[in-house]
Amino acid sequence: MKDKNQWSVYFIFLSMYFILNILNTYWLTVQELNRYIAPFRHTFLGEINAFLGNFSILFLFMIIGYIVIKKLKARMIFLLVLTFILNFFIFWMGVFNLFFGTAFSIPASTIFLNPSDGFAMGTFLNAILELVTYARILVFLPFIILLVLYLLSDREQLKTMSFRVTIQKYLSAVLLVSVTLFTAIFSYYEQYKLTLPINSVKSTFAIQNLGVYPYYIGEFIGQPFDLDLVSFLELDTDEKLAKAYQDYNKNVDSYLSYFDKNTYSNRLSLTQAVADLTIDPTISNGDDLHGILKGRNLVLVHLESLNTFLMESEMISERMPFFQALKEQSFYFSNFYNNVGMGVSSDGELAVLTGLYPMGDRTLYWEYNKNPYTIDSLVSYFNQEGYYTEAIHGDKETFYNRDLIYPDMYGFDHFYSLEDFVKDGYVISEGYMYDTVNQKVHHSPWISDYHLADYTYQHGSSLINTYGSIMLFPITMMPHTPYEFDPNGIRYDVYPEISRRISHVTLNYINYVDYVDDVLKRFFISETGQDQTLENSVYVFYSDHGSGIKNGDLNLILGRDISVIETRQILQKVPAWIYVPGDEYVSYGDYMIRRGLMTGSQSLVRSQVDLYRTIIELFDLPVGNDPYYGVHGLSVEKTYAMDNRLMDVATDAYFYSMRNPRNIYPFHQTVDQKTYDYILRFKQLSDIIVSRDDMQQIIKEALGKTYGT
Repeated sequence: MKDKNQWSVYFIFLSMYFILNILNTYWLTVQELNRYIAPFRHTFLGEINAFLGNFSILFLFMIIGYIVIKKLKARMIFLLVLTFILNFFIFWMGVFNLFFGTAFSIPASTIFLNPSDGFAMGTFLNAILELVTYARILVFLPFIILLVLYLLSDREQLKTMSFRVTIQKYLSAVLLVSVTLFTAIFSYYEQYKLTLPINSVKSTFAIQNLGVYPYYIGEFIGQPFDLDLVSFLELDTDEKLAKAYQDYNKNVDSYLSYFDKNTYSNRLSLTQAVADLTIDPTISNGDDLHGILKGRNLVLVHLESLNTFLMESEMISERMPFFQALKEQSFYFSNFYNNVGMGVSSDGELAVLTGLYPMGDRTLYWEYNKNPYTIDSLVSYFNQEGYYTEAIHGDKETFYNRDLIYPDMYGFDHFYSLEDFVKDGYVISEGYMYDTVNQKVHHSPWISDYHLADYTYQHGSSLINTYGSIMLFPITMMPHTPYEFDPNGIRYDVYPEISRRISHVTLNYINYVDYVDDVLKRFFISETGQDQTLENSVYVFYSDHGSGIKNGDLNLILGRDISVIETRQILQKVPAWIYVPGDEYVSYGDYMIRRGLMTGSQSLVRSQVDLYRTIIELFDLPVGNDPYYGVHGLSVEKTYAMDNRLMDVATDAYFYSMRNPRNIYPFHQTVDQKTYDYILRFKQLSDIIVSRDDMQQIIKEALGKTYGT
């Protein structure tokens, strides 16, 4: 009888091993359990398929262990240890969701090639805090339950109990697993191609519709899950290839906009520009806006991790007086979105500098090591115009592989990095004294953005004297998740209504606006109040991506309940503006800034790829017939913006998830299927461009042969 009881305990334990470890995968696939993931719509076929896939791998693990382990007690220990490993894996995949909003994949692992100085400890502590604040400890429930069952069993009795299985039965079990797994994989691919055949979403789609365990086993053994989009779209001839891209090419004399059905061209006129655009007579060219900034220097400022809501929330924006003054003298994009994918900051750079979407599930800057891309860029065009081009960043030169990307892919004449700052006398351990009167010093693992702003003016002035025309690309370092190293420190008195109710990380982030405003001011006004605006220059500011703040904090900041999909919209919206300083000054009390020669605002949707085209046409860069695909930032043409990691789309009418179009804001809207297909096709075509190093050149040649361009 005792043996019989222990056999019952053993089979309950075995059943719980399968049931609990399969249920545990839902922490990665169901938004009600994991608010950080952007899932697909769950379907009956997908759920059955995922169950079969997960069961097959769990069964395979069990078979492998049972071949060498005979005693029941040892087998229970084996399954207990295996369950802990699987639970730990689920936990860390959930942490990846926390920071990136999508499921992990092997191509995404290149993000970890970046030096982690300054990020690692804060990120690790946030991950551990998740165990408590977001009940992540529950992912270890299968291990805990199995451990309890094991401890309640008669382990001495189990030690003596065993059963043998013939080799034929093992082979039959392996065959059954193989057939089941093959069926699941085949079904997954068929569903994938019919749902959203984009490589950036395959990891999330696979863990939902193939199963967490089979997908990651396949990833780790090198199973390629990528689709060959050229074959999938049947672009097997030059004519088909050229036709596909010409349908989206905006560098033509005349094209019909898909969204508003009006005709536009690659030369914007005032009649097709936004109504409140004001152009100073000193740069006016009559009705033609093309080339009105030609010959001026460009300072393209990359701002780290800023969301537009910081500038629009009354509670926060009042702490940014200089930005508000600068905005009055600029052309401002109030409905501007990022286009980033897994490469985040580097993807923001890619979109602005090349007008191309990143793939979304990998970092092109690191992919360059195996695919040395030849890609058109703003840098190469400015080089052709005789400009001296330089990128300036306060982090290590190897971060995002920039020491290779900037000179080799973009063609910058020089890249000035943290190592160069140190070589020229900056002492990291001593920080940067940004206020000599009050002896305030900014300490961080990187170069202070105060110094970056000062250096941009000092170095830029020298370069203008030497080279005449320059393009500078200064890249700020802060605020950067987890938003540490603010020289002002964390303060609970700034936002007393919410400071004790939001997370420490979020409070850090919104406290950072004082620093951000000071840094923006420093680009134009020195510590002593002297003007340090570069002569004959245009300043273009854009933020690479938003903050990704979590756990309902945005509801408290904005003072209302916000849905998950609206939260994503708000966090993907980032600031961008163009400032063209003239010679006259405007007083703002304690300081004066130069009056802007081009002012106004754009309320229609724009994104980073549109900034690429805007700069090309305003500066009349020598693009020839090279295709580009964005819309002009100053025009009334309607368009859309895409987040290439989550596959969220913003239009002027609504914001929706391509993963699940039912996730839409406002809720009463419905996604038009033709619009969905139009946007999906361009995303697929965009991925093809960056699928291999010479693809853009192949496309340009196909366009030349077919259309004579």
